[in-house]
Amino acid sequence: MSSIRTWTVAAVAVLSLVGSGTVSSQAVTAASCRGNACDGKNPHTTGCDRDARDLRPPIRGEGGPDLRLRVSSLCSAAWVLFDKGNDTWKGWIQIRGGDSYPVHASPYRPAYSRMVGTSHAYRACKKNVTDEGHVCGIWH
Repeated sequence: MSSIRTWTVAAVAVLSLVGSGTVSSQAVTAASCRGNACDGKNPHTTGCDRDARDLRPPIRGEGGPDLRLRVSSLCSAAWVLFDKGNDTWKGWIQIRGGDSYPVHASPYRPAYSRMVGTSHAYRACKKNVTDEGHVCGIWH
């Protein structure tokens, strides 16, 4: 009889931990990179998109979907995002004097670039569809 009681107490303790959010809140706040360690990584698979916010204003250029510059405080990283749009629209996040990570809009889903650590100087750029030019936002 005491073994049934022991198992019952243990089960209630585990369920109360899961139900209280203790286990899940630790998993939610964990991100797999921070700062320059995020360079070139995916914002979704690293967990950096969980606390992301838009830096304003979006890059509009000559029409098409807005290109949004997103930043995660948790990861100290940034990337660019197109909401759904024709796949002829192209954008990128650029590191001053360094790499650029491209993104192509998709008619089926939001599309995002790889990330850059926010200790770099970075900006968002969008290609014009009608000519070879492009428009970029301010350096951050």
